[in-house]
Amino acid sequence: MAQSRSINGRAVIIEDTRQQELKHRHIEKWMVAHGVCFAPRATALPFGDYMLEGSNISIDTKKDVQEVAGNLGKQHARFARECDKARAEGYRLIILIEEHPEYNDRKKLRAWKSYVCRRCRKCNPFEKSSKCAKYRVKPMNGNSIAKIIERMEENHGVRFEFCHKRDTARRICDILGVKYKE
Repeated sequence: MAQSRSINGRAVIIEDTRQQELKHRHIEKWMVAHGVCFAPRATALPFGDYMLEGSNISIDTKKDVQEVAGNLGKQHARFARECDKARAEGYRLIILIEEHPEYNDRKKLRAWKSYVCRRCRKCNPFEKSSKCAKYRVKPMNGNSIAKIIERMEENHGVRFEFCHKRDTARRICDILGVKYKE
């Protein structure tokens, strides 16, 4: 990683330069409001979206289960390589999934249904044998995602956690061990 950063002797949470500026504004606002040393879009991180200089933990945020389904489905090989790269370099990669409480834990996740077919409106994603009429594949369901998550944790040393969007910044600080004002 790039040169060490600190402000008044306090470590700085570094955000990856590839983070989309407006999509993670809630995290930046919370960090500023709670006195956290934060460098938005400061450095191109080798993996993950947030790191603390000197820590071996990297946090990758996902906006919802639908994004995770894409990473574990079509982008599975790339995603697994990123997880393996983090582990090979001595980092613990944590995937923080910002999800509505309806599906924010593994038990609830098993009931999740893909939104892809709801948007194209050509098929019924709630039928078990249904294939998407537009894409001609069966959309990934919550049960499959839960099983893949378990295998990814076992085989690639990554950890998946769920949190509500409003708690993401606090959870990033807690995971990285950064103190903040209440």
